[in-house]
Amino acid sequence: MSSLHEDGGAASGLLTHSLRLAVAVVVTGLVVMFVVEEEEPGARVIAVEDVTPGGGGMEFGGTTAGAYSELVLHAGAHGHFMVDAAVNGELLRFMVDTGASSIYLTPEDAERLGWPAQRLTFSERYGTAAGEVRAAPVTLRSLRIGQLELYDLPASVGEQSSGISLLGMSFLKRLESYQVRGDTLILSY
Repeated sequence: MSSLHEDGGAASGLLTHSLRLAVAVVVTGLVVMFVVEEEEPGARVIAVEDVTPGGGGMEFGGTTAGAYSELVLHAGAHGHFMVDAAVNGELLRFMVDTGASSIYLTPEDAERLGWPAQRLTFSERYGTAAGEVRAAPVTLRSLRIGQLELYDLPASVGEQSSGISLLGMSFLKRLESYQVRGDTLILSY
């Protein structure tokens, strides 16, 4: 969110942010048109390169000989690193959380992926700031953020809704490295 300036900078900042978001949506739509034919019917795949929307955005760096690819996330207004990821072909919103031990799905996101609560066994226990929670183990066939794609990821589905799904340490450990610099999270893979 932009801050208010006496010279009308808030309106200008909001317009700039809106235009960047519109460009990202158009580019994403074009990529999806070309990629979705290769995926299963109804799949939504996000693969955006060189798009840097403000506030909670992403950048994708290329590779050179012997180098790793990078995904750069910018913290949102509240300091959290948010990312949209295609999980098993379905677009979900995540918060990257180094304090979470695993990938954690809300019951709502799990149901979108075909795992309704009545089909799950809530055999795991996690200690959180809000107390102990129960979760069910699942395996994600694929998780894609732009060019970064990982397969066969263990995850947990929460029994109670927590508001947002989390990409925890079981995701981050599959990368070459990750690094926080101020309001930027750099994922190397």
